Amino acid sequence: MSYDFDEERLFREIEIKKPRRVLLQFPEGLRRYSVEIADKLRDRFRDVEFVISAEPSWGACDVADDEAQLVGADLIVHFGHTPYPWYSPKTPTVYVPVLSGLELSQEVMTDLAERLRTVGARRVNVSAVLQHVHLIPKLRKFLEARGFETSSGMARPPYMLEGQVLGCDYYAVRDDSDAFVNVSGGRFHSLGVALATQKPTFKLDPYENRVEDVSKEAFRVLKVRLAKVFEAKDREVWGIVRGLKLGQNRPTLVNFLKRGLEGIGKKVYVFTNRIVTVDALRNLPNEVEVFVVTSCPRVPIDDVYNFEKPVLTPGEAKMIISGELDKYIFPW
Repeated sequence: MSYDFDEERLFREIEIKKPRRVLLQFPEGLRRYSVEIADKLRDRFRDVEFVISAEPSWGACDVADDEAQLVGADLIVHFGHTPYPWYSPKTPTVYVPVLSGLELSQEVMTDLAERLRTVGARRVNVSAVLQHVHLIPKLRKFLEARGFETSSGMARPPYMLEGQVLGCDYYAVRDDSDAFVNVSGGRFHSLGVALATQKPTFKLDPYENRVEDVSKEAFRVLKVRLAKVFEAKDREVWGIVRGLKLGQNRPTLVNFLKRGLEGIGKKVYVFTNRIVTVDALRNLPNEVEVFVVTSCPRVPIDDVYNFEKPVLTPGEAKMIISGELDKYIFPW
């Protein structure tokens, strides 16, 4: 197994909490290990029933609280994320971060240093997704030995680690660095860093052991997003999509946007939705010309080419409400 599931801590938590039935929840990339983990737990706790959730799990905002209550679980073990402090599940929940066993090679770090020099960077912010956040100190030490100044910020949630970013939280990269490095697989988080900072951003991929400059892609996405904002600002009928997942239900934000949009003369409807998809919005009334998704700010970004109508993030809607279109707001 290439991930550390912190099994000893998990065993201790179950021994302390003494559950009868446990719901095991894994994010998409880790669910392949679910049976292996369940077998280890069953061997250790023969009087406890372990149920594996096969539902999608997109983050710590998506704890399967309703599912746990339906199956009668008295404990949730949520793998792959740190706690999300903006809500509290009704079912007791243990968060198991799960760190990757991958390392960064000297070759890939050297390649990164050379690329940083090509963009004239002196101060470099280093961030990572949770699975690779333990690699940040090694990478910073390597870069500092080669003359760079480095930093890693803290996110807003107090349970997150230094330098950790989420798809919806980039506070760890909010500083005046010249360039930004994100340690992650895929482009999801590094693209978010680039959109949040609008500065040179490099993805350091431990799975492929390579460096990629995502700045150009982020600039292309940013142009499309701004085009959507300008297209939406003259539309009259708006729909605000209120998320129903436990950590994505943001009534205060919905009310703020509704009042703000009505204050500039828009007609606003509020729709509830658990999982926002192209088809879900396509099946809503045709007279709604613009949607604002308040559940997850990445839905409008990552599915931008599939939506026929403008689908905005809360930050983009705020730009229109305030009339300040010269500074892009992400993610908010």
